[in-house]
Amino acid sequence: MLNFPIIMGITSGATFLLGFLLLAHSRKVNPIANRYLGLFVLTLGLAMLEIPLFYQNFHLKHPNIFELIGLVRFLTAPFLYISILYFTSLQKKFEKKILWHFLPFLIFLLFRFPFFITGKNFEFSYAVGRVVFFILQTALPLQAIIYWYLSFSKLQKHIKYIRQFSSATEEIDLSWLRYFLLVLILIIVAWFNLVFFDLQNLTQLTPFLYLSCIFFLAYFSLQQKEVFDFNKSDLNELATIEISKKENPKRVSENRLNELDKKLQALMNLEKVYLENDLSLPKLAKSMNASCNETSFVINELYRDNFYNFINKYRVEEAKILLLSEKYSQLNILGIAYESGFNSKTTFNTTFKKHTGLSPTEFVKSNIFLEKKEA
Repeated sequence: MLNFPIIMGITSGATFLLGFLLLAHSRKVNPIANRYLGLFVLTLGLAMLEIPLFYQNFHLKHPNIFELIGLVRFLTAPFLYISILYFTSLQKKFEKKILWHFLPFLIFLLFRFPFFITGKNFEFSYAVGRVVFFILQTALPLQAIIYWYLSFSKLQKHIKYIRQFSSATEEIDLSWLRYFLLVLILIIVAWFNLVFFDLQNLTQLTPFLYLSCIFFLAYFSLQQKEVFDFNKSDLNELATIEISKKENPKRVSENRLNELDKKLQALMNLEKVYLENDLSLPKLAKSMNASCNETSFVINELYRDNFYNFINKYRVEEAKILLLSEKYSQLNILGIAYESGFNSKTTFNTTFKKHTGLSPTEFVKSNIFLEKKEA
């Protein structure tokens, strides 16, 4: 690391720039989540800045400031997790329980408070000192591992959750954040190496890993879409679905259920609403003159499926017809995907293979083979 103070300085500078851009997000997309993500990036930048500052003997000239920068690292992982909580939450209300995530920072701040006043550390016996040193050395790495796991689990649940109300998830599934967390593992490993192992080959690569991670986050975070792009009433309705499932599993009467099913069948088979690329549960519910809660119940109860799979099954059937028609000679696979209601070629290929066991191209070839065989 001694050979790369300039690279670490550049990396921390790039990190600060990204942090300020996220805090003042001009597009106003996922604003609260991006503020916390910006705070995460800024505290990460401070952690990176420690390295070049150390080699400039900043810790000797300004020990209090350097110590405070070190303590701020206890805010990094909580800020990332809280940002993910807001990215994945329908209702962006501040909850007091979020404050518990800052408790480790406050505890260690109080522990180091005498140092800020007197410039001296607590004095302990040898046995107690070893325990304190172990806690100080492992607390931050342990916090990083715990919050990484919590963050990744939350994003995995988000994928399942959005399939309850969206038929096109590729722009709102927060895959860029999942990939970032996977990249973050490399940074954590490199950091653990600096703290515990000091393997020289990995140490030499550490600044480049940090810089690559920041560029990755910058590229994807500045292209993100609004995750829950619904009006306030729709958001409130969607938020009540999970609560209603728990409180009243049979939340629609039998007569109403049959009535809604007839409307749903007419919309799917006659009007083919699934061809709308941006079809969502609130849109479908409005077409049925029903609530999101009722519409979701019909799909869950009668078809034993979520909204995403229910809609895309119809799209796959439409695609199968188009692939075997004259339109296939005029359109490529992407054209067929759009005509069937899909938003992307990747989602189309993945969903088509899931439901048929074949890729669209394999499906066409297999049917041509059968036709020749029958002829």
